[in-house]
Amino acid sequence: MVDINDIRDPDIRLYCLKGADRVYTIYYDETNNIRRLLLTERGLNIETPHCFALGGVAHHGQPYDLGLSELRARLRLQPTVKEIKLEHLGKGDFPALLRSEKISTFLEWLAERDLYVHFQVLDPIYWSTVDIIDSILAESQPSVMVAFAAELKDDLYTILREDLDDTIGMLIRFNYPDVGGERRVEFISALMERLIQSEHLLPDFNFQMLRGVLQTGAKLNSLPFLEDEKPNVLIDELSAFYAKRVCLFKYSTHFLDAEPWIRKHLESYHFTDRGKPFTNYEFVDSSETEGVQISDIVAGLLGKAFTYLNRNNLDELEVAASEFSEKQKRCLGLLVERLDRSIAENAAFAQFIVSGEDRRRGAYLLDL
Repeated sequence: MVDINDIRDPDIRLYCLKGADRVYTIYYDETNNIRRLLLTERGLNIETPHCFALGGVAHHGQPYDLGLSELRARLRLQPTVKEIKLEHLGKGDFPALLRSEKISTFLEWLAERDLYVHFQVLDPIYWSTVDIIDSILAESQPSVMVAFAAELKDDLYTILREDLDDTIGMLIRFNYPDVGGERRVEFISALMERLIQSEHLLPDFNFQMLRGVLQTGAKLNSLPFLEDEKPNVLIDELSAFYAKRVCLFKYSTHFLDAEPWIRKHLESYHFTDRGKPFTNYEFVDSSETEGVQISDIVAGLLGKAFTYLNRNNLDELEVAASEFSEKQKRCLGLLVERLDRSIAENAAFAQFIVSGEDRRRGAYLLDL
């Protein structure tokens, strides 16, 4: 059994979340749910994992008719389309979607209905490697470097994703994340070698700081999050993201797509609220629940956006943005307006587990 307050209260305190007790109806869908990310003899079990996005739409109060029939009419969808999905509005990467008139129509409709957008986005590779820094800082406490944890994770990820194939090969050699005690120093040495080879990627101060932390790691007796773990399992499952959201918004009603795999994991938590059984979510058939259909478009669009940011550096984004048409700029502006409106309503509607660099890329694109 899991008390929901044990999950929500630390986040509320840590991030100073003011709106977690507000009453919403929140709809969900997901995109790029890899379920499990594993290291195999040939590399990753999923060749190029994209950014996972769990998200959708929300509104104040109890459920009401969202007006899906009007949206269908404005999108001019054929009667044979029983369930609206992102693919019915546009296809391709994020810039291609921004060219779609139907995406613009959808975002206009969201604004007219004043529906909030909520999301959690995860870069699987970034999330799989942050334990390296966390292990060193946890074992070397008290450490002034704790204040720089985010920057250290960002810098480490910068050098690791520069040559992802080589990084994956290194992780396989060490049965990551179960590096173990005996190979701890050898693993840190391999990271140090990568850092020196990639020195040109980091400002000198960042390079020196990361090198110092790795040197500290080589002297430790343990790397707690890299020992006695499941070898070669980078991500076991993603139910924690669903659990965090339904617990954080304790007083809201949550509607999730009836995905058996997620349902099995989420129900295994057996939530309680100060000792009493607690449920504030419901699994529904997306074909019969308009909010979930709308959420498919939102989650899919944001998944495409963050994967695009993850795959393109700032120079590449600048070149691409300089070639955006007026239609693309207008569509991007509609998306930015909805994101800004939603985060202004409730900062907890947005959660990023991506590198600081990818957030900077996002800030650049969204400021166009």
